[in-house]
Amino acid sequence: MALPLAYHWRNLFVRKTTTVLTILVVAAVIGTFSWMFSFAIALQDTLSVAGDRQKLIVLRRGCESETQSAIPIPDFNKLYQLSEVERDPANGNPLISPETLIQVRIPRKSDNGKTSTSVAVRGSLEIARQVHRNVRLQQGRWFDPAAREIVVGAAAARQFTGLAVGQAVELGFGGDRTYTIVGLFTADGGPLESEIWGYLPSLLNAYNRSLYSSASLRLKPGTDPRAVIAQIEGPAIQLTSMTEDDYWVRQSSRIGGYLRVAYALVGVMFVAAIFAVAITMFSAVAGRAREIGMLRTLGFSRFAILGGFMLEAVMLCVIGGLVGCTACAAWLALFGGAKDMYGTSTFTTLAFNIRLTPETVAGSLGCVALVGVIGAFAPAWRASKLRVINVLRAA
Repeated sequence: MALPLAYHWRNLFVRKTTTVLTILVVAAVIGTFSWMFSFAIALQDTLSVAGDRQKLIVLRRGCESETQSAIPIPDFNKLYQLSEVERDPANGNPLISPETLIQVRIPRKSDNGKTSTSVAVRGSLEIARQVHRNVRLQQGRWFDPAAREIVVGAAAARQFTGLAVGQAVELGFGGDRTYTIVGLFTADGGPLESEIWGYLPSLLNAYNRSLYSSASLRLKPGTDPRAVIAQIEGPAIQLTSMTEDDYWVRQSSRIGGYLRVAYALVGVMFVAAIFAVAITMFSAVAGRAREIGMLRTLGFSRFAILGGFMLEAVMLCVIGGLVGCTACAAWLALFGGAKDMYGTSTFTTLAFNIRLTPETVAGSLGCVALVGVIGAFAPAWRASKLRVINVLRAA
């Protein structure tokens, strides 16, 4: 025979001080956990979009990022000997996109321009839009090669100031070239959405460059990327290559370190929450010894006592979890979820947006229920083992 649910609910508020303190501890843990969990999901979703294994990134030998790389045009031309590259059905040209990457300082919207960060400006040709197939125009039009025009990624426009259609950005080696924003593009929420795109020859001229930063190429369907990478890194071409998803995994390694440290801190907070629940429930057992004896006299089993105390702890933690999730949602509503982080070696910013999703709330409440079960088990076991005769005699 199980104890009524209303009985457990009333008992939560008999010791108001310890109950409220436990709820606050749990709420702090779950609020932090929800934010970190949402942060990790948003970052993972952004990087998972850049997972096209039929697209290769080619860099100078020994380089790990486009920022470090500089490919001479004769070395770039060697890529045309690759027979596994997909071709444009309209003209038969291989889908190989020469690109240059430049960093410019752009103020953040989140603090009204008080701080700025490095945003990538990518010089490209029209063929780049066939290689990067997830890049689509959202607003306005593509840049005109004959004019100083650029298009901006939707994430960059959302995160940084001065990047709306119609506004101008000062680029060039001395910041003396004015480029007009004529369009916004999307890339399925991937890293390319954090960039600014312009016409390759124009940007090379503006920054007095003659080398490409990288090349992106698209392989024929069914081609094994490893075989093509081996050719590119072999003696005939002697460049470094990797699939797009491998490239972005490498660039996010520092971010992964941040997440591991953050999760370690959240783990410490979870342990603190478990101890808080355990202390609360031990206090409840000590103060309710006579009541437990009466329940056993009325015929309630030890299992019912054990389950009842654990249920009270879970209810206590779920209340704290709901408070924590509500606090996290309020924080994101008040201060926004737009964030940006540097890559490991690109020195450019990846912009993404944190959202508290139903999946995040469900995962957080599941974790906090586990905290309640772990924290309450020892005191609940002690309560179930109290001998009726001894309890009643002491009372």
